[in-house]
Amino acid sequence: MTRYLKICRFIFVLSLVPILPSVGGETIKQLPGAALEATTNSAGPHILEGKLLTIEGDFWVVEDMSGNRHRIHIVADTTLPRTPKQQGDSIQAVVRKGGHASFIQ
Repeated sequence: MTRYLKICRFIFVLSLVPILPSVGGETIKQLPGAALEATTNSAGPHILEGKLLTIEGDFWVVEDMSGNRHRIHIVADTTLPRTPKQQGDSIQAVVRKGGHASFIQ
């Protein structure tokens, strides 16, 4: 049941991604195959999926499926999972402009 609720919550967050570009005039860059750009230098909010490599204070280093490493900033308003993530865990994050994380699953 808990896993079902987590999946529902994540699907809800994903449903917000199409409306996020309208917030603050930011945009999401679409890549071929309907994938979202997965870089912290992106102009707007996007989804980053990958493996957590390290936690360095307020910054998490994540390796995406292509092997690229991204440094995301965990801020006060970041929604974190109930169980702490550890090195090697898979994560999905909604990342705003400048690499600031809004939500991590």
